[in-house]
Amino acid sequence: MQTSPATTLSTLVLNPDELGPDPLTGMDLAVQLGIGQLEIRSAEGANALTLSDERLKRIRALADERGLTVAALASPLWKWCRPEARPGRVDSFGFPTQVPPGERLGWVERAIEVAGILGAPVVRVFSHLRVEPELTEQFAGDPLLATALEAAHRAGVRLLLENEPVCTVAHAEGLLEVLERYHGQGLGLWLDVANLHEVAQASPDVVRALSPYVGYVHIKDFREAEGGRRSFCSAGMGCVPYTELLPELHAACPALPYALETHVRDTPAAALRAGAAFLRSTVPGGLA
Repeated sequence: MQTSPATTLSTLVLNPDELGPDPLTGMDLAVQLGIGQLEIRSAEGANALTLSDERLKRIRALADERGLTVAALASPLWKWCRPEARPGRVDSFGFPTQVPPGERLGWVERAIEVAGILGAPVVRVFSHLRVEPELTEQFAGDPLLATALEAAHRAGVRLLLENEPVCTVAHAEGLLEVLERYHGQGLGLWLDVANLHEVAQASPDVVRALSPYVGYVHIKDFREAEGGRRSFCSAGMGCVPYTELLPELHAACPALPYALETHVRDTPAAALRAGAAFLRSTVPGGLA
C-alpha cells in the first residue's frame, strides 16, 4: 500500500480547479512554478467523481504531457448526510450533500476507480456532516468505512480523513480516536492546518500528536473579518501560524506533500505563486 505521494522529500502540490474549470490553466501554472504534482477535485465544471472515464483519461493525458503526476483525489466522500437531514451551507464542489445510504457504496467504489484512472495514490474522505443532532451520523463504527478501507487496500490506494469543521470529526481528540481505531486498516490523516486553527487547536502539541497519522497536508490561509467571517489570502499572509507549525510537522514527518488550496477568488494565480514561495521558504529544507 502506498502511504504518500512523496517518499524522500517534501513536495508541493497544486489543485488546478483553484484557477477555474479548465484544468489546463492550473497545469500550466504548476509547470511555471516548478510544481510536479496535482490534486484533482473538480474539472470542467463537475466533481471528479461524476466525470466519465473518457474525460478523466483526458485529464491524466494532459498531466502526463506536461510531466505532472496526480498526488491525490480530493473526493467528497462522507461529506454527506441523509436526505431527510438539512445541512447548512457546504462547499462540496458539485457533489450532492444529501446522499441516501443505499447509494453511498457506489460512490466509494467510483472514487477508487477514479483514483486508479488518474494514478492518485490517496483519496480524501470526510466524517459525515453535522446536521440536526438526531440525524447526525457517526463516522467511527460506520460499516461503510471498514468496507471502503478494505476496497482501497485491494486497489493499492489509501483513504485519508480531512479534519473539516462542518463534519463530525474536526477536533484533535476525535481525530486521534478515529485514527487510532482505523490506522491499522489503512486510514490516515489529510491534515488541513487552517481548519485546525479555525477550531482553535493549531498548536505545536496538537501537530505533534497528529503527526504519526499525517499523509497529506492542505495549506490555505485567512484573515479574520467583520462578523466572524474569514477573508482568504495567500499562505503566510493570514492568521494561521504556519511559521510555528510547519517546522514541527516537518521534524516529525520529513517527507510530505503540501497542497496549496487558496480559496482566493479574485487573484488565484498570484495567491498560488505567493503561497508556493512562502512554503518553499518555511518548510525546513525547502520543497520540490
